[in-house]
Amino acid sequence: MAGQEQKESLRLQLLTAAGRYTGHGLTLALSTLLFLLCGWWLDGKAGTMPLFLILGALLGAGAGFYSLYYHIVVEPRELEQDRGRNGDPES
Repeated sequence: MAGQEQKESLRLQLLTAAGRYTGHGLTLALSTLLFLLCGWWLDGKAGTMPLFLILGALLGAGAGFYSLYYHIVVEPRELEQDRGRNGDPES
């Protein structure tokens, strides 16, 4: 019975991690797409094709990458430091 519970726990952990990282990937892709579309719209209004399109794509990719970096590198480091400060034995 304990083996079945371990398998179920591992499966849940894998699904949780897959959902988390899929969300991070979607954030990167959608921020790039959103800023790209905004740049495309600005180019249409200003007649400067493809200046704002390229700038929007780069800005969106940068924002998405920053979000990805924050959630994968910075946030876990901050949580680990908070656990150390609070004397939490579950580190």
